[in-house]
Amino acid sequence: MDYSLLDLISMLDEVVRKATPVPLSKKSMVDVAQIDEIATEMRLVLPKEIQQAQNVVADKNRIISDAKREAEDIIRKAEQRRNELLDQNSIMKEARKRATEEISNAQARSNLIRTSTNDFTDKMLGRVEELLAKDINNLRIMRKTLNSGNDIQIDPAKQQVQKAPQQPKN
Repeated sequence: MDYSLLDLISMLDEVVRKATPVPLSKKSMVDVAQIDEIATEMRLVLPKEIQQAQNVVADKNRIISDAKREAEDIIRKAEQRRNELLDQNSIMKEARKRATEEISNAQARSNLIRTSTNDFTDKMLGRVEELLAKDINNLRIMRKTLNSGNDIQIDPAKQQVQKAPQQPKN
């Protein structure tokens, strides 16, 4: 099945929440095979998440390239139109004014498109970076906690995994 990284983390959380408590202890037993299966799926999904981020960058570059081509086309047409108008002596001043305005408008539009695209891409990549960092941190805490035999506490409000405070042994 195709799960997202967040889906797999939720599944891992569910396995931990449904763990069987060990009598007379604050520890719980989990199905290692199930956790291993989820971890394997995570390793398979992570490259897909990275590919999605690369696709966002590729889309940004394509949009910028298209905007540049469109701006160049508009500028070329404006210059052609200006040259046509310059050939007519009676409206020479008006032609210069309009051509300059069209070039200015095209450049402003090109700059606006480029700025908007860069802002959008930066926000998307920042969000992907935040999610990946958070997920990796949670995975590290889970592994460390599982390897040390400690219980795992999950803070649903923050969707973060934390080690349970250790009780002094009597």
